[in-house]
Amino acid sequence: MAEKGFGVKEINLIGPSGTPTIESPNNLNLNAVNVAISTNVSIGGTLSVSGSVSVGGTLTYEDVKNVDSVGLITARTGVKVTGGELVVGNNIKLGNAGVITATSFSGDGSALTGISGSGGVAVQDEGSTLSTQASVLNFVGAGVVATGTGSTKTITISGGGGGSSTPADDDIQVAYTLLNTSTASYYRIQGNGVDNTENNPTLYMYRDTKYRLIHNAGGTHPIAIFTGNTTSSTKYEDGVTYSDTSNKVTTNGNNLDFTPPHDAPSTLYYICINHSSMVGEIKIVDFPVSKVRGTKSGATGPLQVNEIGNISIGGHKSYLLMNVQLSAAGWFRLYTDSASRTADANRSVGEDPAAGSGVIAEVVTTASSLTQKVTPFVPGGNMDNPVSTNMYVAIKNLSSTTQAITATLTILKLED
Repeated sequence: MAEKGFGVKEINLIGPSGTPTIESPNNLNLNAVNVAISTNVSIGGTLSVSGSVSVGGTLTYEDVKNVDSVGLITARTGVKVTGGELVVGNNIKLGNAGVITATSFSGDGSALTGISGSGGVAVQDEGSTLSTQASVLNFVGAGVVATGTGSTKTITISGGGGGSSTPADDDIQVAYTLLNTSTASYYRIQGNGVDNTENNPTLYMYRDTKYRLIHNAGGTHPIAIFTGNTTSSTKYEDGVTYSDTSNKVTTNGNNLDFTPPHDAPSTLYYICINHSSMVGEIKIVDFPVSKVRGTKSGATGPLQVNEIGNISIGGHKSYLLMNVQLSAAGWFRLYTDSASRTADANRSVGEDPAAGSGVIAEVVTTASSLTQKVTPFVPGGNMDNPVSTNMYVAIKNLSSTTQAITATLTILKLED
């Protein structure tokens, strides 16, 4: 068989029973283009393959605990793990089109790298990103509108309280136009009776009134409001809306809106940030109290003869009492508060009240004289805590019949 021309076309191992055996004292080499085995192959030891193994069907590992590969394992349609875990010692790398899909992930994501926004949400102020990120953003208010379909969302806040909102144009009650001189050394202001030829004119503003400064003084003259007459003083922000919210100034072509609050100082200053000569006063004044007199009235229920009825008439916190009119003969008494009226209930007509008893005024009318002028005018007011506009009245029926009595008071308002 060692001759070169020897060849075997087919070997049939046939025996009456048992398993035929091929033995060799050394290695058994099969050197052919293909070795075809039509049935099963059982290998008791180790199968070493120096080339490639091609499996046309399914390669099944039964009771195999580990697969040890020095190189790559390529799975063209996926790797399926039906039980246990997939443990990776170092890294999992996905291509550009790779996707990981899972019902949940463990951990807070703080160790993830190369992912935009990992660990939180970037927060921006007018397009500038803040130094720290947020995990939750909660915007509250009727004027909040969130828009955006992509990863970037825009939150628009319109109206609302605070100094950061921009008043609607129709909310503005007084508007001024801010100009400058030809030498750009002073501000000039136009509108609402201000002399536009005066340098740095003084502005007078009422509390709780909405003002607008329309900046048309040039690009090098940003304006802000200060508590003192230099920019080294404190910048005033209560009720102020600046066009540049980051630097808290208003620049050319924009508006400075200002609603002086109740506790605003009596004097503030408008100042150009760049030029110390462009500075003027803002005088904050209280809204004038109306000096127009008026009438306030109230009626008791049906009163028997000599019966007293207590009523409260809505009036003012403080006032001047000028005239009292009753619809029937009666004894009218006016008090600072309800407790004083109760303490004075048993006093008789014609008896003077005790000093400090809370009695403001009293009037007795008859059937022939139902109106009584109060001369001189008597100042009065409410002493509730907190102060209210209630005017506490007691009326005694001095007529001869049971009837309701109406009291009409002429008063002059003294206090808002």
